[in-house]
Amino acid sequence: MYDPAPATPPAPVERWRWGVVWLLFLATLINYMDRQALYSTSDALLAEFVPANPGDDPEAIGKLRNELYARVNFAFGMSFALFQVVAGFLIDRYSLRWLYVGAIVVWSAAGVLTGFLPAGAVAALMACRVLLGIGEAFNWPCAVACIRRVIPRESRGLANGIFHSGASLGAVATPLVAAALLGPDGAGWRNVFVVVGAVGALWAFLWVAVTAGDRAAVIDGEPAPDPGADPGPAPSLLAVFGWRAFWVCLATGVCVNLCWHFYNQWFPRYLSQEVLPDAAGYVPRDRQWVLAGFYVAADLGSVLSGWLTRKLIRGGTSVERSRKLVMTGLALTVAAATVPAVLAANDAPWVKFPLFYLVAAGAVGGFAIFFSLAQDIVPRRTAQILGVCGCTSWVVISLVGLAAGQVAKPGNYAGLFVAVGCVPLLAAAAGWFWRERATGRG
Repeated sequence: MYDPAPATPPAPVERWRWGVVWLLFLATLINYMDRQALYSTSDALLAEFVPANPGDDPEAIGKLRNELYARVNFAFGMSFALFQVVAGFLIDRYSLRWLYVGAIVVWSAAGVLTGFLPAGAVAALMACRVLLGIGEAFNWPCAVACIRRVIPRESRGLANGIFHSGASLGAVATPLVAAALLGPDGAGWRNVFVVVGAVGALWAFLWVAVTAGDRAAVIDGEPAPDPGADPGPAPSLLAVFGWRAFWVCLATGVCVNLCWHFYNQWFPRYLSQEVLPDAAGYVPRDRQWVLAGFYVAADLGSVLSGWLTRKLIRGGTSVERSRKLVMTGLALTVAAATVPAVLAANDAPWVKFPLFYLVAAGAVGGFAIFFSLAQDIVPRRTAQILGVCGCTSWVVISLVGLAAGQVAKPGNYAGLFVAVGCVPLLAAAAGWFWRERATGRG
């Protein structure tokens, strides 16, 4: 069994291992930039794929564009979901190091191709998003499994927070890139996809160079058991389905993912249609700056969650209880900030946007907890467990997003956000069923 409060301070983590964590951070940053390119250019892109003719009803056109937006996100989400399971099985059997390189090449190519699609080619757009989902599906199983192999248990929450903060920082960078490349009328949206997609090749070279030699053996090798854990043979994934710990991890993952990714997909549309619409004199660049602040807050929440968990552990609180306390605090923050955020007047941005930023920080902070749970269950099955949890989460996200596309419009966003803002409370409640001082069988 794990010792929740070690009597002696843990040994320092070798610098190269933290270097690998920062490479995972960069990969996740690039991953999110490729994904966010659609969200940050949605107004200009949708105008080409669902054009408006003179005399068309603006509300009807807006509804058609939201429906297409939902279908495109659904295509990405389902491919991303299904291939996380495939990724998990491959990573736990073959070279994590080289699978990661192949994945980033695939998703980067999908991003670049999107920039060359002809206007109105809806099927081709959806095909590119499917390809993007296939490649990006490998990022989280690869990163979470890699951290399990190179970072000791008491520091994994911080490592998870660091690597996953790349998602938020990528989401910050994309609106800024979009603001620079879109132009006043949004005509440069294709350049955003091409520029962002091309960055992935640079990471692939850096990863291969930095993780060569003995480091490659650690990254691709059998994960070492944690101190006090059962070092016996790994049970099958099917056996893991009978453990309480797995279901706690799954429930946490679904709730955390649903809350954040719903906001990630629909907050930009909320800004453009209800809070900062063109009809009120706002331009795309205005919305990009608000989105940048939203994702900066999310980035801070990711790192702060991991840091606070580590701080509690080093202060003598058990690993399990530290995670429960932090997740509960994050969930209460999201729920408490969501209602006043959506009710605040649009002409009071100094009230509205800081509250939404608090929601973003709390929503993303939950990922550090979720990843730590997945890493604790069965070390040899970490990627598979993460893949199953990610697949389930994204099926739910995709179905909810598809349904939202039917009702999302000015006046309806408040109810959608309030409902989703309560979901992390379910994750926090589930977390308290995780047994302390257990090897993971729960």
